[in-house]
Amino acid sequence: MLITGIKSRPVYDTLVPFPAGALHLIAGQGSGARAMLRLLGDMPGQLHLTQILYSTESFSGVNMLAGLEASGASGLQSFAANADLVRGLQAVLKKVRMGTRLYVAGSESFIGSVMQVASAFNMNADEVLREHCGTYVRRVFCVHCNTFNENVTMRVSKCAGCGIELVVRDHYSRRLAAFMGVKADAEVPGELPLAEMLDT
Repeated sequence: MLITGIKSRPVYDTLVPFPAGALHLIAGQGSGARAMLRLLGDMPGQLHLTQILYSTESFSGVNMLAGLEASGASGLQSFAANADLVRGLQAVLKKVRMGTRLYVAGSESFIGSVMQVASAFNMNADEVLREHCGTYVRRVFCVHCNTFNENVTMRVSKCAGCGIELVVRDHYSRRLAAFMGVKADAEVPGELPLAEMLDT
């Protein structure tokens, strides 16, 4: 079964200020705040044009809300869960105008969720920067029941939707913002691949 060697994994950016923008929308979670704070430090003349959304939910347990509160940036909203931040981002993007720039920092799973929202609002690649921070936990889409499984760390993982054991392929779907999970013992029932940690 083809699991590794697939070249569709996302390539991430380093957050740097866009030279212009009507609004600089910064969304992050957990240790992504380190990149957010660095970005804010690089844009002192534009702090009045920033809006920050930060989730304290983190696979690694890092919470840097206090640092963001002390940054001097305007419009900070904090959320207890990544899913709440994603809903908050949807609400913000419904109201913004042309010229909005989006910066995203956090785990691969978090970035994928945010990018789905950005894509739904037709944000182009030249309007969004994404910096990976923290762990490489994956967002996995079950091809059998269409469930998104968040924060997957193992090559073989049980689907939260249908309960079957999935093998996590290295194939990444930009449309779904997730890696593909397929039935692990589809070829030989009962024979599962090694339950190894996913690598970066």
